[in-house]
Parts: sequence; structure tokens; C-alpha cells
Amino acid sequence: MWWKCKAMVLRKMSRLPGGRSAYLTAQKLLGTNRVAPRRDLTKAAELLDCIRDVGASLVNASVYEIGTGWHPFTPLAFFLAGAKEIITVDVNPWLSLRTAREAVAATGEHLDWFADRIGQDCEQIRERYSRIAQTATSQDELLASFGCRYIYPGDACQSGLADNSVQFVISSNVLEHIPGDILQQIFRESRRILSPGGLAVHRFNPGDHYANGDGSITNGNFLQFSEKDWQRYGGGLAYHNRLRSPQFAELFRETGLEQELFETRIDERTLKALEAGELQVHADYQRFSNEELAIDYVWYVGQKPETSTRSAEKCRSETTDQHSAEALQTVSEA
Repeated sequence: MWWKCKAMVLRKMSRLPGGRSAYLTAQKLLGTNRVAPRRDLTKAAELLDCIRDVGASLVNASVYEIGTGWHPFTPLAFFLAGAKEIITVDVNPWLSLRTAREAVAATGEHLDWFADRIGQDCEQIRERYSRIAQTATSQDELLASFGCRYIYPGDACQSGLADNSVQFVISSNVLEHIPGDILQQIFRESRRILSPGGLAVHRFNPGDHYANGDGSITNGNFLQFSEKDWQRYGGGLAYHNRLRSPQFAELFRETGLEQELFETRIDERTLKALEAGELQVHADYQRFSNEELAIDYVWYVGQKPETSTRSAEKCRSETTDQHSAEALQTVSEA
């Protein structure tokens, strides 16, 4: 199967000195990191949809993004939608002046479409876009022109930001690639830096990413394997935590944020394979329903309580006492 060949290559690259640099070069040569404005602006628009759906405003807001990626489409989208500042962090050095320029240029070709997609006035979007310094000669200068500050290497567990300093913490297609225990730390840090009433807004894909390039498997493919067996295929550069949506929900609750939105999408092909017995899941996942196993996208919004710092900490402590044991159990079993 193609997915196993890809897994083997990524595993070997992960173990080699300079493997990440080799992976970066391979991505460039194969074009797998090519600019895709409609796709990536749509992802950003989904985050904006979530913010709108819970009645929040992005105007003049400070935003903290976990996981920059190759092209800064999400910071661009949030700037165009009214954000004042976007701090974006990553553990990988994928962003460059070249890829930032590509994103800016590609976004400029889709301004009317984007304005219509997010329901904002096109002239306002165009006016904000005109502020971007497209002739900038440095990455920092270009990013700063649309309110973006890039931090690499960045640690979302220890952001270095002040308490209550941002209104939004966001991510797109990132949380599934982070181990459960690290997610707990990131969520606690997110709660600390969020201002009272601030929102954590995430969209992520808990399905098997190998299915994107191999039609012979479903998004539930990796649920057949034990943790030990899956390490042969899903470690290093291809890491996926395989947490199911109820486990993510538990981790969010443990943080002490008030859930405002938790929406999921079921992959029908995976669901049919589960119901027909064509996909046999490992014992680690048999406690979940077929519908929970077949979920391939999650959208989440959690709000930091609008209370004093002391009351908020008490809320978090009480929530942690109530849920931490179960959360730790589900994460460790995944």
C-alpha cells in the first residue's frame, strides 16, 4: 500500500541527522507545499465563522496562532477581517519570505471572493489589503505590515506573553499533531494568556492523514493499530495523536474554558466500513461509538470565564479536580 511506503520514508527521514531539512527540500521539489489560496483561506474563514457564530468581534483584537505552517493565510485572513495583531508561533521553520510573499500575492487575487465568503464589505477588505508592504525586503517587515509577528522556534506551552493579553487563541489543522500531555500544557497556557471573555478557537482533523493520498484506506485506518504498532507508521514527521473527539472534549473541559461550540463532521465512508465490519478497530478504541470513530473534523470554541483572576483560577482548579483523572486516563490509553 502506498501509505505504508510513505510512512516508511517519513520514519527514516525523522531519524536521520538533518531529516527535517531534507523533508523541507522534498516538499519544495514535489510541490506538496504549493500555495493554495482558496483552500487555506477557506480554513481561515471557518475559524472566523466560529467567532461570528458565538457573537464575538475580531475588530482590533490581539490573536495568538498555534502553528504557522508554510503560508501565513490565517494571519492574513484575520488581519483583513479586522484583527489588530496576530502573533503566530511554530516549532518548524516552514515559513519564509518567499512563502509569505506567495500568500500575500495569492490573497490579493481572491479579495472579492474572500469578502463575500466572510460577509464583509469588499472595499474595507481591499483598503486593509492595500496597507500590506508587498515590496518589503525582509520577512519581518512584510509580516509586520499586516500586523503579524512570527516566532520560531515557538513554544505554545510557554508563550512568554503576559496574563490576559490576547482576545483569541486559534489553530487550524494543528492539534491532531500534538501529544495529549503537551496539549494539556498548551490549553492551560492558552487560558492564562486569554483575557476574560477571550476565546480559544480551533479546527482540526482527527482522521488518518494517510488517507488523503491513498484511496485504498479510510480516515479510520490508523484505529486498527495498537500504540506500539502505530509507532512504526505514525511517528516523527508523520506524528498524529489519534485522539478521538470525546478525548479532545475532555481535554478542553479540563482546561476550565466554558464550551461555546463543539461541532463535528462524520466521514461516511469510514462509518460504513465500521458498520460493515470491514474496519476492525484495536481494543484501545472499542469503547467509542462508530460515529465517534468516524469523525474527521472538529470545530471548537471555548471562552475564558469573565471573572476575576482569583475566581477564574478557582474555576480551573475545581474543573481540573473533577475531570483530570479521566482526561489523563483517556490520553494515556490513546
